[in-house]
Amino acid sequence: MITTCPHCAREFNFSEAQVAKIEAALTTLKGGTLKLKCPRCYKAVELSSDGDLADWRQPVAQVATGKVGLHPPPPPDIDWLTKGAFRDEDKIKDIAKALILIDPGEIRTEVLGAMVESFYQPTAVDTVEDALRQMQQIQYSSVILHSRFAGTKLRKSPIHAQISTMPMRQRRYIFYILVGPEFHSLYGLEALSNSANLVVNERDVEHFKNIYKRAKAEYEELFGPLIGALQEAGTV
Repeated sequence: MITTCPHCAREFNFSEAQVAKIEAALTTLKGGTLKLKCPRCYKAVELSSDGDLADWRQPVAQVATGKVGLHPPPPPDIDWLTKGAFRDEDKIKDIAKALILIDPGEIRTEVLGAMVESFYQPTAVDTVEDALRQMQQIQYSSVILHSRFAGTKLRKSPIHAQISTMPMRQRRYIFYILVGPEFHSLYGLEALSNSANLVVNERDVEHFKNIYKRAKAEYEELFGPLIGALQEAGTV
């Protein structure tokens, strides 16, 4: 029987009594599947009678025709957030500016506090118009946008559209972060598909400081030498 969730890749940690109950239910299956709910991400997991994943199995007709679905790699394990496994040892060089585009409430308060603790000067605005005006007037090192900011969905957001189509000579200096209920924190593939540098699930905003530091450190390790070389060559 599977031991990890196919959605969030975390271990189920079922008790012996729960395992026995699941196995008993599987033995009584006569066609169909047994549905479980992951206690961590709350998504449904379907098992066949042998305890394997039923929802990831491809029908024989699809295999025969070569139309087999492709699945992306799972989101990363972020258990380290609650175990203190990541520590920032970088020296703070200067105070950068961050634009917070999250509606007033607990999520914005958490993110604002995390950016202040990360030695940023954060600015929060309440409307799309103010956000676009701020971006035209000020060079922000980081822009943090909620996927439902000001009642506008991400795909229809003029802010997201502007950042996604921004010339690279400007875009490479902005660390763009998306926050929302649909994201998997630190899932690089999901960030890339949304033209962002980092995605954060709003359930994890209490750990926003550590999430940001880890993502930023990885970004600078990967792209820092390239940007430094471009600056030395005078091409940026």
